[in-house]
Amino acid sequence: MPRTTTSHSPAPVGPAVLPDEARSQIDRLARDAVDENRTAGVVWAVVGGHDHETPMLAAGAAGERRLVDGERAPDSAPMDAATISRIASMTKSFTTAAVLRLRDEGRVRLDDPISRHVPEAAHLDPVTPDSPAITVRDLLSMSAGLVTDNPWGDRQEAMTREEFAAMLAGGLGHVHAPGTGFEYSNTGFALLGRLIDELTGAPYDQYIAETFLRPLGMEDTAFSREGLDTARIATGHRLADREDRTRFEAVEFDSPGVYGAMAGLYSTVSDVATWVRFLAAADASDAADRDQSLLRTSSRREMQQLHRIQDTPALPAGPGSVSPGFTHVRGYGYGLVVERYPDLGEVVSHSGGYPGYGSFMVWHRDSGLGVVVLANSKYAPATRIAMDALRVIDAQAPHLLAARLPTAAPRTLEAAAAALGWLRAGIGADGAASGAPGGATGATSDGLADGVADTWFADNMDLDISREERRRRLAKALQSAGLGADALDALRAEDAEVLSRASVRWTVTGGAGDGAVGDDSAGRRRLRITLLMDPRADALIQSLDTVALDSAGAPVTAG
Repeated sequence: MPRTTTSHSPAPVGPAVLPDEARSQIDRLARDAVDENRTAGVVWAVVGGHDHETPMLAAGAAGERRLVDGERAPDSAPMDAATISRIASMTKSFTTAAVLRLRDEGRVRLDDPISRHVPEAAHLDPVTPDSPAITVRDLLSMSAGLVTDNPWGDRQEAMTREEFAAMLAGGLGHVHAPGTGFEYSNTGFALLGRLIDELTGAPYDQYIAETFLRPLGMEDTAFSREGLDTARIATGHRLADREDRTRFEAVEFDSPGVYGAMAGLYSTVSDVATWVRFLAAADASDAADRDQSLLRTSSRREMQQLHRIQDTPALPAGPGSVSPGFTHVRGYGYGLVVERYPDLGEVVSHSGGYPGYGSFMVWHRDSGLGVVVLANSKYAPATRIAMDALRVIDAQAPHLLAARLPTAAPRTLEAAAAALGWLRAGIGADGAASGAPGGATGATSDGLADGVADTWFADNMDLDISREERRRRLAKALQSAGLGADALDALRAEDAEVLSRASVRWTVTGGAGDGAVGDDSAGRRRLRITLLMDPRADALIQSLDTVALDSAGAPVTAG
């Protein structure tokens, strides 16, 4: 009899956006984790992106809610998308949102010392005589320098306020001065929970529930099992020193306390999907038009910026025993992790690890599409499953993770059209610069070109490079790329590649160049024209560069 039990969610999911093969591969990732005894059970969901109406595009599960001696407990059931699990440190994003809501209301400043609002924090001594006080911002960004406290902090959930105050009175250890580096701290988020207590006059868990959980309809999310459907709660499992299914041993539930602000929530993949969409909406194209009542989209975006860089693995050393770089860029925002990968682009996430549980939520910033994985075993591969699932989606349905392209400002496009006119008027039909020997231009075109330049060139342009030299550079670039002046005729402002609201460029494929090498078997060179506006509201052109590139993308320096 196979030991994997797969159950698909009775919760509503969206229309068949994901290809069947993608769903099958993601489901296989979950089943493999159970079959290989890496977790007792696991639930997953693909979260709809900015362009999707439903929170979940797909969901599935494998394994059991509770195991006894390697078998499903008599009073238990298979994992499914309705299963309630602990989300551990994913809770930090909720605590962060609460702090930013209070900041937006003017009740606290992020640069306030935490001791200004939490009395027991006054006992924290500076690391060195010149160290600044630990601020709210330091705690949100894991920059306070407090000693990392996994797994010790995981066992402190039930600590009372009085016990917490007594602990702080004894002092805390540090690894660096505040604001000078990254060090993950659960105790720092316990302090933020106390901040919420003090500012609101209500326990942090009550404030978070009233401010976010209930308004968002997250009915299966809570800091306590009371009020939840306990029959649907997955039991956590520790990993004993065995390899078979009996390695999973049940872990007793803890009760809410001060440290719950860092990892205390229970939830489902459906509720977490709602939370992911709430946070991800900050980067939607219509973010400013979204509901701002619970937390401003600007504050949600603030959570998802990289505020403190983290170490990432270096790539294997190349020639000269020097690494060419890093696998990816990673840093901490406020209660969230921000990463940039060569293949996926930028993703926002947070993992959760707790006695008996592992969890992960991640979303692609540009598209808003995400993945949630909740598992009921310590060291469960929730992060691996979710990231592999994102890459499955990228391979099977890349349009769902499409990069968000910038849009040029209207004034940039107006300037781009004028710049193309200037370039055309300043070059002869034979590709020679206006006024150069053999150039087939006259006073009319010169006058037109100067009129455009007088209107659109910022004051630095002629100081940096004269107009005559710009024309010579264009003529040389055309010649080096094997192009004539007519190559400019087909260029239009609206067809330019948009680099930012203030910058566009055009690339025109030319002819083969002597000795040109690269990914083009014909050795084709290219003409590249790049425009950048100045920073004023009524912007003018501050740079207009023309250069020939070889087929490898390097500037052609001769001929």
